[in-house]
Amino acid sequence: MAHIEDAILDNEKEVIFDNDDSDCEMSTDDENQQGSENEDNIQLPATDHHFRRIYDISSSEIQDLEFDTRHEACKFFQTYARCKGFVARKHNLARDGNKNITMQQLVCNRAGLRQKKYLEKVDRKKPHAPITRTNCKAKFRVRLDRKKSKWIVSSFVEQHNHFLTPSTYVHLFPAYRAMNDADKAQIDILHMQGVRTCHIMGYMLAQKGGYSGIGFSKKDLYNYLDRQKRVKIQDGDARAALSYIQGKADNDPIMFCKYSTTNDGKLKHLFWADGQSIVDFQCFGDVLAFDTTYKKNKYNYPLVIFSGCNHHSQTIIFGCALVSDETFETYKWVLEAFMEAMHKKHPISVVTDGDVAMREAIKVVFPDSTHRLCAWHLNKNACENVKNTPFLEDFKKAMYSNFTPEEFEDFWHKIIVENGVEGN
Repeated sequence: MAHIEDAILDNEKEVIFDNDDSDCEMSTDDENQQGSENEDNIQLPATDHHFRRIYDISSSEIQDLEFDTRHEACKFFQTYARCKGFVARKHNLARDGNKNITMQQLVCNRAGLRQKKYLEKVDRKKPHAPITRTNCKAKFRVRLDRKKSKWIVSSFVEQHNHFLTPSTYVHLFPAYRAMNDADKAQIDILHMQGVRTCHIMGYMLAQKGGYSGIGFSKKDLYNYLDRQKRVKIQDGDARAALSYIQGKADNDPIMFCKYSTTNDGKLKHLFWADGQSIVDFQCFGDVLAFDTTYKKNKYNYPLVIFSGCNHHSQTIIFGCALVSDETFETYKWVLEAFMEAMHKKHPISVVTDGDVAMREAIKVVFPDSTHRLCAWHLNKNACENVKNTPFLEDFKKAMYSNFTPEEFEDFWHKIIVENGVEGN
């Protein structure tokens, strides 16, 4: 948070925010005038010139405050909240006919009550979180005064209906825990030199004079290093996958690979098909099964598998893809990569699990192919939604038996009549 000082300039005080830990202090030293050009400065009305702490500001003084911007008003109350021992959160706002914000209200984080529907829910998978809302009425509201072009305090309620947190524990609030860029750089250097995480924490505590000065907890440090490790592992795995495919391509002249990356260089989509798969598709690619396993890998990337059946009724793989999501654009990219690998050969029929985005992409890339739903998914859907066991047995027989079109129509009409489902 910020160190708050006031400089007497033209009969008004200027509150200056910097990165000191003395958030709750105000002084009138002339030496602070140099910092008055900080973009986060807040104008306060002139009062006495005596050194005092911010939690001694009276309610009437706060109601007389004026701010140049809404951001300054919000930042002031958030700093005030930290000094008093609670957390402020934005509650609601008002706009004029041009959608410009004209009012902003901040409240105590314990304002309101938890909704009954969450308390009365009986099918929860996790226990209820501790109830922290006490319907506290403390609030701070500012509105835009168009005549003055200032944000003025229109309402301020100081009283809380709960105990405030002592200043020695305020830094434990999640809202006040933060790791700045300088801390991250220092932690990265120590970690690269092989210093253990627990020793890094000890060093940072000694340097900053304890948890209140460090601004984050031991858990925050472990979480940060874990995120850094995951990024490195993910980047390493992506490079390893591409290197492996490149190694395979060195011994397989017709192997195909295509990938795309995000704006920050991370792997987004990856498609590959080896030479044997490409040859198999030229021979047995009239029917293409297109399925997506639901995020079975550790990075939660869906795996898309293109498969078919050879002349021995064996399942064969035509290609695979790892994708970052399951949108129309992604499936379109995958199918176009597949077509490029297979030398523009279109399948006659495509079998899928019925995904809407997948179906739309097939219409665009394979406009002349017949789209059918997978029998396994049809059977699964029937078992989940139909409770008529005799009908389910006949339904499976209709799907998996070798019928001519005429035999199928006769059999289907028969089971519809026998099970009394003509109207469905």
